[in-house]
Amino acid sequence: MSTFRIIAGREMWLALRNRSILISGLIFAVWLPVMSALGIAAGAGEEVTILAGSIAAVTLPVGVFMGYIFCADAFLREKRDGTIETLLCAPVSLRRLWEGKAAGVAVPAYLMTLFSAAVTVAAVSTLSGTPIAAEPLLLLHLVVVVPVWIAAAAGLIGAAQLALGMRENQILGFVFIFGFIFLIVGLQQVAPGGPGLSWTTEALLAAAGAALLALARVIAGKVTKERIVRTIP
Repeated sequence: MSTFRIIAGREMWLALRNRSILISGLIFAVWLPVMSALGIAAGAGEEVTILAGSIAAVTLPVGVFMGYIFCADAFLREKRDGTIETLLCAPVSLRRLWEGKAAGVAVPAYLMTLFSAAVTVAAVSTLSGTPIAAEPLLLLHLVVVVPVWIAAAAGLIGAAQLALGMRENQILGFVFIFGFIFLIVGLQQVAPGGPGLSWTTEALLAAAGAALLALARVIAGKVTKERIVRTIP
């Protein structure tokens, strides 16, 4: 079994055993979609494309936030309890460690986001009386765009949490979340055809997410073990 799979599997197992993280994720995954569904169903009528676009606009920020929730425990936990020093002594590169942990965080965050999307679709379909689940662009959004952005969020936040101290990380998380949300809204506004679902919008979002993921990998590659040790409280 590869080192990457071992690290990623360990993080997924720890995430699925962390009740506080799972409860927080479930509350957010259900509460926000239900509240959003009321406004979506009331404002969009029965137009499937508009309804699907509104659901997609809600789901992507939810995915980014889920990445942050799960990421906060995966990277900072080992700094708080000091076990990261043991991990740094293991015969594995820091970039490989980051890749495994980011992937292990992204998988449960993506599963929670899919659950949130299912709740949103079910609520909007029930309130509007319009079937939405089979909309092709919405499926593309959930299968391609959302996981890329979750991985990018987990990767960027994780790399920053490795490099920065505990005090800086308390502020950084919120900065990243609001930054991601503003970026998503901005990309949807400048895309031809407006903020709704379109091939152009989805391609733009997918490309931006891939670029952010690549940036996260570059940043993680520049973090050194010495830098991490100096930030341990």
